[in-house]
Amino acid sequence: MDINQLQYVVGKVEKDAPAIIRFFGTVCCESAQRFNEEFLFLQDVIQPSKIVVLINSEGGSVIHGMSTFSIIQSCPIEVDCVIEGIAASMASVIWSAGNNLYMHDYSILMIHNPFVYDKDYVDESTENMLNAFRKQLETVYRKRFGLTKDEVRKIMDGEGDADGTYFNAKEAVDAGIIPADHVLKTPKQVSDKVKSGIKGVTDAVSLRDIMASAMSDEDENKLLKTVLAIHKKNESDLQIKTQSMEKNEFLGAIVAQLGFTVDTPVASVVNRVNDLLKAESSLKELQGQYDELKVNCAAKEAEVANLQTELGEVKASLQTYKEAEQAALTAKIEQTVQDAIDAGKIEASAKQNWIDMATKNFETVKAALDSIKGRDKITEQIANDPDNVNHVQNELKTAEEKMAEQVKAVVGEVELQKF
Repeated sequence: MDINQLQYVVGKVEKDAPAIIRFFGTVCCESAQRFNEEFLFLQDVIQPSKIVVLINSEGGSVIHGMSTFSIIQSCPIEVDCVIEGIAASMASVIWSAGNNLYMHDYSILMIHNPFVYDKDYVDESTENMLNAFRKQLETVYRKRFGLTKDEVRKIMDGEGDADGTYFNAKEAVDAGIIPADHVLKTPKQVSDKVKSGIKGVTDAVSLRDIMASAMSDEDENKLLKTVLAIHKKNESDLQIKTQSMEKNEFLGAIVAQLGFTVDTPVASVVNRVNDLLKAESSLKELQGQYDELKVNCAAKEAEVANLQTELGEVKASLQTYKEAEQAALTAKIEQTVQDAIDAGKIEASAKQNWIDMATKNFETVKAALDSIKGRDKITEQIANDPDNVNHVQNELKTAEEKMAEQVKAVVGEVELQKF
């Protein structure tokens, strides 16, 4: 392509410098094809640092307009799209393809649903095609402008009997389509001339022609400088925004960990953080108390273990004492009964019986044995007298039996003493 025969490219173009290209007029096969060829020539041959697309068009073919949209969208070079006059219908889609979108303070943006001119020939196939186009354009607007599906549908449908929605620069800012600093300020005489010329005009083609006439006085180099100045500012803003986004992502991660959503009021997040800080302080205090209790518990456990050891030793000593005491008592009972036998108070044959009774109640048995009078020494003559012997034996037996019965009666009622 001969650089001297470019129809859409404006002014001098060179490598690594910004270039301007226009899309003025109806979007049709010829205009889209010519624009696409020159745009690709800039992109692939000239390779400027930036391409600025100026738009003043009432729109036209969806199919051919989408070809231009795709070429701008896929460009590896940064593209700024500026509404020089009006960007209506399909021209608004081409405008939305840029990396950065601008409007003059007098510019007009118009968005509506796709349609066919001759409605008498609309059949099911045509209706299906229009629905497909409508969904395609709805997706483009939603993604490029950052609007919701409902917001885009409302804009495309328009209010009442209106065909879509018209926006001036301020209204586009208010709708969230472009930021406020993407509105390009023009000299007052130019702005007044345009506003005066389009007053009362609603036809998109007429608006385009009026805009073109007013813009003939606009210096393209001055416009390019304005766009570049805004772009430089945006780069600075982007850096700040990126840092802010990184910070917000970090904060967002914290908010998510706190169990909140991104739209949670800041006050709620702050309150939760304060609650967590208080909880952390309380946890540290409780941890200290727990550690103290743990130490005290360990000391108590050691003390209990020592007491159990001491108790075992005491029990062992007590058992030894009891066994010794029992052995002494047994020996004492044995000796007491034996002494009674030797004293002639009881018969030797009754020894075990007296020992058993004494084991149950020693003091009672001892008292009983002490009360028994021992047998006196008798002369050999008396001893050898059978009558005396029988009488004494009978008396002794009678006394002994009575005493034994008395002792048994008493002992039988007394519980065995515990030692």
